[in-house]
Amino acid sequence: MVLKSKIITVLTVVLLLTIGTSAAVVLRVQTKMLIDSKLKDVEVLSGLIESSITDAMESGRTANVQKILENIGKNQEITTLRILSTSGGIMKSKSPDEIGLKAKEYTLTSNDHQKQPILNEESITYFKAIPNKPECYGCHSKEVKTAGIIQIKYDMSRSKNDIMSIKRFLVFSNILSVLVVAIILSIMFSKLILKPLKNVLSAMKEFEAGNWEAKAHATGNDELGVISQAFNKMTDEVRGLHEKSLRKEKELSKIKLDLDHKRKLEELNAQLQFKVKEVETANKTVVTLSKEVKSKNVELEKMVERLRRINEVGKMLSSIIETDELIKLIIKTTAELLSAGKGAIYLKRNEKPSLTLKYHHGIGVEDFGDVALDFKPIYSELMDNGSPVIIHEKDSVKKNSYGIDNSAIGVPLKMKGQVIGAMLLEDKLDGASFTDDELELLTTLANQAMVSIENAWLYERVKNNYFATIQSLVNALEANDRYTKGHSERVRYLSVELGKYIGLDYREIEVLEHAAILHDIGKIGIDSMVLHKEGKLTANEYGLVKAHPLIGDEILGPIDTLAGVRTTIIQHHERYDGRGYPYGIPGDEISLKARILAVIDTFDAMLTDRPYRRSLTLFRAKEELKHGAGSQFDPYVVNAFLDMLESREEELLMTSGYNLSLPE
Repeated sequence: MVLKSKIITVLTVVLLLTIGTSAAVVLRVQTKMLIDSKLKDVEVLSGLIESSITDAMESGRTANVQKILENIGKNQEITTLRILSTSGGIMKSKSPDEIGLKAKEYTLTSNDHQKQPILNEESITYFKAIPNKPECYGCHSKEVKTAGIIQIKYDMSRSKNDIMSIKRFLVFSNILSVLVVAIILSIMFSKLILKPLKNVLSAMKEFEAGNWEAKAHATGNDELGVISQAFNKMTDEVRGLHEKSLRKEKELSKIKLDLDHKRKLEELNAQLQFKVKEVETANKTVVTLSKEVKSKNVELEKMVERLRRINEVGKMLSSIIETDELIKLIIKTTAELLSAGKGAIYLKRNEKPSLTLKYHHGIGVEDFGDVALDFKPIYSELMDNGSPVIIHEKDSVKKNSYGIDNSAIGVPLKMKGQVIGAMLLEDKLDGASFTDDELELLTTLANQAMVSIENAWLYERVKNNYFATIQSLVNALEANDRYTKGHSERVRYLSVELGKYIGLDYREIEVLEHAAILHDIGKIGIDSMVLHKEGKLTANEYGLVKAHPLIGDEILGPIDTLAGVRTTIIQHHERYDGRGYPYGIPGDEISLKARILAVIDTFDAMLTDRPYRRSLTLFRAKEELKHGAGSQFDPYVVNAFLDMLESREEELLMTSGYNLSLPE
């Protein structure tokens, strides 16, 4: 409480001095402003009196001057109002009994006519010279510059009383302000300073008494808050040190126990060391065996993966019997399997030109036809020596000698012990070199590929023999009919070309080719008299002709591999609008191969002579196809055929054997 009283007393004294000084300054300034204001009022009043006297002198009413002074002098605050001569004599006055006397205030001041005002707290005495003007020459000599002097004495007592009232008010308000401020300071000091201090002191006493959890509640960021926070931090550190000390004591106790056990453990450790050495020796043996097993497992996994890949490729290759497609698949699959950027396969064929296919990653397989590669060093090496070749990325000498830019592996392609070609892979995608394992895998794949190629060539020879036999039967059928001679061969050629143009795969094209050759095989069962009749067929005769697709199906029925061919033959006289024969099926229910065969069969029939009519011109045949599109024919197939003719007309017609000199 002593601290509180001292601080409040000091602050109160400072406030009293500050407010008292401010009040004195304000009072002094107010007094000065009041005197200046009254002095200006007196100056204005003297100017009015001068103007009034001048007006009276001009009008010749000099007696009015005295009245003017008396009227103005009725104001109680104007105690003296006179007109003096330059020597100080009273010429006019608000009090007539003063006229003729001497003005003491005037004689006490300087001799100058324009006297300085006499200022004090009680009154203001002001002098103003009246210049001698022509209007005044009637009473004053022209030589005199000053006609008279106006003296005004203004009483300041009433204004002084007002100032004293203000002074008393300021003193009272200052005392009241000091009391209010003292009370507010006392309250704020208690709340903001004493209360936090008591909080800190209380926490200190609790901590001293042994309460390690005692805390000073900091309520702000001021100095007291900082003190509270510092105290709390100190107690935390002391508590932490105390707890640390307790932990150390526990650790020391534990260490003592550990020391007792250590002696026993040392004895046990000596016994265990011998056992550990035995175990370590056994572990080393196990680790060595484990590494060997792991190495064998890795090799086994590689072998299994290699066999799996070879098996997958074998299944894929065995499913394809078309030679060109098979060879494309071989180079593409092998390059992708071994992650090669590019590759090539080169085959020399006895009965056909050599074949060169190249593969580029991201582009695919390109057919370079009969371009030979024997002249290149790497291919000469493979085909002359018949041994695999591997070129590592860092082997610049070998790369230069073979004309290779990157790492490469190559193997010869052998059939029945003879080298007939080579396969080369270059530029690993990961930038590394090919390995010996990859070369071995390529050799295995090449051997498997050659088995597939040999089977494909064998199948191709069997197929060609089969086609030759079929072609002989068809030729024998057409030999007796000059009108249809060569019809099946022309239909076969154009159907295959149109199938390729539309985008059929090689299996579908093969079925289409067989069907095109055999599409009229059923006419064997129809009397030649009906087939060669020049006049119009009767209903019965036309019925016999319409049965030839079904007869052809019966002829080919025993051959299971011709199921797709038989379907195409049965449907090749069906119409797109469903009005065809033998079953009247419409639109897409007709197989695409049968729709192709229908267009080509009709096109060839229109361009050749028949017993019942002459051949049509090429232009007329095209128009008939356009006219029948959507009704008799599939419009898509018709448009594709006409587009193909547009780009290759002369080549197709000449190869087919048509007379190009036919009039359009």
